[in-house]
Amino acid sequence: MEPEDGHEVAFHQWYADDHFYAGGMNLPGIFAGRRWVCPREHQALRYARENSTFQPAQAGRFLHLNLFARGQVDDTAEVLGEAIARLAGEGRMYVDTIRRRHVFSRLQPYAGVVYAAPHEPGPLDIHALDHPFAGVVLEVVRTAAGQSRQALVDDLRHDVIPSRLGPAGAELCLVCLDADLPEAVSRKTARVPSAYGDAADERISLLWFVHDDPREDWEERFAPHRDALDDRGLGYLEFASPFVPTVPGTDRHVDDLGER
Repeated sequence: MEPEDGHEVAFHQWYADDHFYAGGMNLPGIFAGRRWVCPREHQALRYARENSTFQPAQAGRFLHLNLFARGQVDDTAEVLGEAIARLAGEGRMYVDTIRRRHVFSRLQPYAGVVYAAPHEPGPLDIHALDHPFAGVVLEVVRTAAGQSRQALVDDLRHDVIPSRLGPAGAELCLVCLDADLPEAVSRKTARVPSAYGDAADERISLLWFVHDDPREDWEERFAPHRDALDDRGLGYLEFASPFVPTVPGTDRHVDDLGER
């Protein structure tokens, strides 16, 4: 999400105190959620491919993640659409007073997890948003022309991600398949694009969870992913960004977002 300059604090407080719960955690089928932010120094490390959905690269300084229960996504999407319409009717969406736009809002099917140490005790995929991770890195990977997304998913899960978890210092990586927003949600609000200009069925989202600030040693830990993907020829990096968690009840990091 991207609030307009000058609306950052108001957006953060509204989302943290109301919308995170009324438009998310309070809904049946959603069992976990966490909010993240990309301060100025973290924005400087972002990568956004030219002519992609993710331009300008600084947009999307807030990241909101929820986990949906397996088998309940369609029902939850229907309830989510109804909740958005209800909140708007109650005057709780603040579309005119807290101006913002959706940069990349999706409900993505889950394709699996890769663990750094799968045979040792540690947080599972279902714990990813509850465990006190100090950072997350979002990467969006696009299938190369002439290649299949399933082949790219298999390569990521069985080779690329396992080989990079250690150097990245990540505990686990969630793999999700991009998808256009369900009609149950998009028909309730014109403010959330149902599609982002190109084929969602070519994209994969990766979420790398780390115990420290992902900004540290970025060039050694995450920057090499772009070349690693290019070398394999099955896909390419479209977007990469580090985020740190917000702290509920505070404005921590929000004053350090800078202007776009």
